[in-house]
Amino acid sequence: MQENGYSVNAFTNPKVALEHLLNNPNRYQLVISDYRMPYLNGFELGTKVKELNGNIKVILISAYDNIEDNNRLNFELLKKPVTLQKLLDIVNVSLNNNGKALLSARLDEI
Repeated sequence: MQENGYSVNAFTNPKVALEHLLNNPNRYQLVISDYRMPYLNGFELGTKVKELNGNIKVILISAYDNIEDNNRLNFELLKKPVTLQKLLDIVNVSLNNNGKALLSARLDEI
């Protein structure tokens, strides 16, 4: 992502990512998160992100098919495996080719 001009902050713990967002609620335009994580799942994290700043877009990545049933906030959902090019395409569309991204997902799983 950084090679494509995006500023990236990566977190492996959703609680730490959320704490960072609490301290910087207007710094980000996008959160990318895995669905299955310890402490908070991706929907819980995305919901809290939207409560902090409704303008932040959320992309959730999951290997599970049934997460769409919980998608009341209309997050962008990507099913694993996701290529880096596909992720970049979705990020570009989501941000209209500019902005900063916060990565909460473990990108080595993608």
